[in-house]
Amino acid sequence: MRIQLFAALFIIAVFNYSFNNTMSNLQKKICIYLDQYAVSEMLDSKEGELWFEIKELLQILHQQNKIFCPASIEHYFETSAKDFEASNEHDTFLRLLSDGYCIKPELFITSQLISSRIRNNKITLNTYMYHNNTKPIDNKYVHTHFKEKNENFKEIITGSLTEVNELRGLFKNDAKTVSQYKDLLINLGRQKEIQNFIGRLKELRKEKGITIRGDNLGTVQVPNWIDLIIHQLLGKHKFTDKEVVLLISEFEKYGFSNIPTLDIRFFLTGLITSYGKKEDKNDQIDIMRISNGFSISDIFLTDKKRKHEINELGLPKKYNTKVYSGTQNDLECLRNELKSLE
Repeated sequence: MRIQLFAALFIIAVFNYSFNNTMSNLQKKICIYLDQYAVSEMLDSKEGELWFEIKELLQILHQQNKIFCPASIEHYFETSAKDFEASNEHDTFLRLLSDGYCIKPELFITSQLISSRIRNNKITLNTYMYHNNTKPIDNKYVHTHFKEKNENFKEIITGSLTEVNELRGLFKNDAKTVSQYKDLLINLGRQKEIQNFIGRLKELRKEKGITIRGDNLGTVQVPNWIDLIIHQLLGKHKFTDKEVVLLISEFEKYGFSNIPTLDIRFFLTGLITSYGKKEDKNDQIDIMRISNGFSISDIFLTDKKRKHEINELGLPKKYNTKVYSGTQNDLECLRNELKSLE
């Protein structure tokens, strides 16, 4: 979990955030999330292909003010891995469809979701998004900046995952074992993190304060993810002792079920662990994308593997989000749905 949350923390350090939450014009639009796979397929497609038709439908629906496709912080990392011309093309395409809005980093969404849950505030697009003030990838200096950060991110994540992946290689679960113990393995990991969070909240009350601990990831030390969320709740959200008590009660009764980012993240990571699958940088980015963007989206486009995991966990039904991949059947269904919106 420390490795996975490091990815979100690294991204926060790269960007300068100034949240401007003026989104009334977006409230009635359908939110369609495009991951890097979907954007690449659209831009690489040719006339007569389904991806090309879907791209054109999205552009038409956007012009009709019926849909928008928010950008994400992960978009800059994945896009910058391409050459400058391709990066600029990808960024320009998504920036236009996004109406200038971007999904916030996980720390900020999670702390806001917790605050809204404890204070009975309404969850809105403002909870998840901000007006994007990040520079477009329209010159080689900006592209190089993001590309270097992406390489640093890859190096740290790869080093941090080495030991984990070696262990998973030794104990890779077969299909029968996964079928028998999948739910148990998922819930064990989930409950461990819930109890860690509750324990830290109780320490906060006992000590009347909190010091952010450091976690070692290979040769890098990063702030503890629970401590950072608590720090955000105390600082930005001005949580009182009474609200901390309410949060302890919330986690004891419901775990992370009512906090979508944590709910989705721990289901996904638990599922990946239960299969004994090895992870890489791209897996970490996919987990961030789904944790942050799935629950707020009406339609979510991703690859076949991630769609399978999302469906296996029952997330579409829970969050009322339709998920499509790049299979022929999915693309035809998506095309038909987009046509129905014209």
